[in-house]
Amino acid sequence: MPTLLMLRHAQAQSFAARDHDRALTDDGVRAAQAVGRMVAKTGVPDQILVSTARRARQTLDVAMRAGGWAAATAALDALYGGRPDDVFEALHRHGGQSRTVLVVGHEPWCSATIELLTGARLRMATATLATLQVGPAWDALDPTWCVLESVVPLSRRGIDVDAER
Repeated sequence: MPTLLMLRHAQAQSFAARDHDRALTDDGVRAAQAVGRMVAKTGVPDQILVSTARRARQTLDVAMRAGGWAAATAALDALYGGRPDDVFEALHRHGGQSRTVLVVGHEPWCSATIELLTGARLRMATATLATLQVGPAWDALDPTWCVLESVVPLSRRGIDVDAER
């Protein structure tokens, strides 16, 4: 079964001239670094779909640098102000033969997408990474096949994904 990683962008500044241009805070950068290290340990995606908003692209860039990984990436305007249907369409168009797709975006559509696929009701705080097993394929997502495996809020102060557990 394919794996879907859903990541809400890390903490961003509360104001910019345009909402689209809000940058990460220092805490957001640290959380994005933790995301990158976690993804490096748990499984690197082969395809990434990211909102065109600065905070989402910056979260992804910082995470990849911190984790030392990369993947084919598509920045999509539809994921900025999107809805779950936009996420499904993006997965259908860009998922292809990928085993793991990472989608980086925003609330409320991150949690709404997870709820539609799995029935799980949650709120994705900034820098939260959810892992779902989905199926049967990217172009035929069916909630009867989808399972929420984990939800990890990496924005908490003091989280250290490099520590031995």
